[in-house]
Amino acid sequence: MRKKFFILTGFILASMIACSSSDAVINNTPDEIKSPPAPTRVKEDLKTEKELSAKASADRGKLIEVKMLDGNENYLYEPADLIFSVGEKITFKIYAETEFHTFTIDELDIYETADGGESYEFTVTFETPGTYKLYCVPHETLGMIGEVTVQ
Repeated sequence: MRKKFFILTGFILASMIACSSSDAVINNTPDEIKSPPAPTRVKEDLKTEKELSAKASADRGKLIEVKMLDGNENYLYEPADLIFSVGEKITFKIYAETEFHTFTIDELDIYETADGGESYEFTVTFETPGTYKLYCVPHETLGMIGEVTVQ
């Protein structure tokens, strides 16, 4: 009788282990892994880096660097006299040497500034022919003036 008890108990334990381990295998089955969708095609023409750079340059127009000098108590623009064509797009890069300066043309509503030791860029398209006075607001009386001619 005792032998039958141990055999029956062993059979029950073996059945429980078998059922629980098969449930674990069924419950621990990972979900099916799916690939992400393919990327959509770009309908526009793709531009190379060179083409993008050329477009950016065209948007900026011609680059003109103007130094706003104040060393040795001589306040001046370098260059001071600038000539452009009607419709020409210009990007000015202004540099202020050691002090705050302005790049001001009243008739064209241009009033740009740069702090000492800094530079600033802005783009202008000249629409109206004429000769316009360029000056620095705080240093005009010290001779920091110039002229912009649009032909």
